[in-house]
Amino acid sequence: MDASVSVYSCGKLPGATPEEVFQSIEAEAGELGFPYCSHWLRMPLPITRPYTLLFSNYPTEWQSRYKEKGYLQVDPSIMHGMRSSEPVVWSDALFAKTPQLWAEAQAHGLVNVWSQSRRDPEGTFSFLVLARPSGAIDATELAEAEWRMQRLVDASHTSMKARCKVPELMRPDVGLSDREIDVLRWTADGKTASEIADILFISERTVNFHINRIVCKLGACNKINAAVRAAMLGLVW
Repeated sequence: MDASVSVYSCGKLPGATPEEVFQSIEAEAGELGFPYCSHWLRMPLPITRPYTLLFSNYPTEWQSRYKEKGYLQVDPSIMHGMRSSEPVVWSDALFAKTPQLWAEAQAHGLVNVWSQSRRDPEGTFSFLVLARPSGAIDATELAEAEWRMQRLVDASHTSMKARCKVPELMRPDVGLSDREIDVLRWTADGKTASEIADILFISERTVNFHINRIVCKLGACNKINAAVRAAMLGLVW
């Protein structure tokens, strides 16, 4: 792939790899004045071990330290991103409960940091971090450049997701009928087959028939697992 291709278009190129997409993200981050960046993309399934892609150009020593200390589990910037899509500039207040993590990050050059997350209707989550060792991120810079930073968040999410080899069962279009979706909704609400039959004015046998087909189509092991998978994929609303 031509190195001049931007992140805003490389995700649409059939030959682009996730590594090449990240190179484009890295180049755009550099133009914005941030030599360090990372991008984390997580699919909604499997629930216990979601399919993930993580790319970073952080110092190797810091990447090893972050993994060794298990900082991913307590990182408040990620927790913020999980709860909100609002951008945040890292600060002492954000890391008030994890001061050691913040101190070590700063010691490795991640001093002035901006991050933002995206979660799409299909449940795919991504998290972009832009960082530099010097030069505070002030209100003037945010007023002038934050729209470009947020545009990069959107493009990174879309381009990286487009290059992922997503298993078919993680795709939202699995051919559920309207009736199957109705049964799924009530199953997700905790209703029994008998209760669903009364609500939908069909027989309990028909409800169980639909549940068996749903479980099969979603590659689930039982109806509860099917309901959770459907909810994660945005198939019930």
